[in-house]
Amino acid sequence: MSFRILMVAFATLMGALTAALPHAVLATGPTTIETNAVTFSNAPTWLKASRINRVVDGIQNVLEWDIRRIQAYYYTNASEFEKVHGFGPLVMAVSRKEDGTVHVGPRVNEKNFDGVFGHELVHVILFQKYKDSIPKWLEEGLANYAAKKGPVDYVALAKRGSLPDLHSLTHPFAGANPLASSSQAAALDHYQLSRAAIEMIASKCSLSELLQLSVGKNLESFLGTFCDIEDLNSEFKSWVKRKARAKS
Repeated sequence: MSFRILMVAFATLMGALTAALPHAVLATGPTTIETNAVTFSNAPTWLKASRINRVVDGIQNVLEWDIRRIQAYYYTNASEFEKVHGFGPLVMAVSRKEDGTVHVGPRVNEKNFDGVFGHELVHVILFQKYKDSIPKWLEEGLANYAAKKGPVDYVALAKRGSLPDLHSLTHPFAGANPLASSSQAAALDHYQLSRAAIEMIASKCSLSELLQLSVGKNLESFLGTFCDIEDLNSEFKSWVKRKARAKS
């Protein structure tokens, strides 16, 4: 068989293999992953549809909601990512209520993806299902709790001496200078306080039932009647002290 015939045969075989294999396997540039819940653009090579589905399923099961398809983007350039949110270098990912998109920054990697992306999916479901039912002071804590992201350091919270009014927690970066170390510390503090609050609530009543009661209403209005939490801040201070003692 001549060299020319061999080359034609090889080219034909490679063409058949290319047609048979999924595009994502052969792609060398930016890849888009399509699932029932997410269109993920510019996906990194380590991210697969099966992993996205696993994270989505976990969050959907906790919040009892099938996500209406969203668009997600991955950024490899920190400056381009920061232009999207404007909250400074501490932010790893953001979800935007106005268009229902999720934006994942370059600090998100194969090790931390599940917790970070799961956190943002909680915000998506809050937009889609709960609207304004969940109070602002509880949103970040609920997102970390459902995504199993980051434990609470109760000993550190108890050493503060005084705890803020939970109602004062709005957005962790609202009105802050994103480059100031004090602002970054305050943001991390916000996540800790909000996560501790949701853990306290979950210890007092069924969180799943509380969330279902809250659809179209206001979760906080059920804290007294359903969870037996009459004074939110007083209960919270006692909760933090008890948890700190148990860990010390």
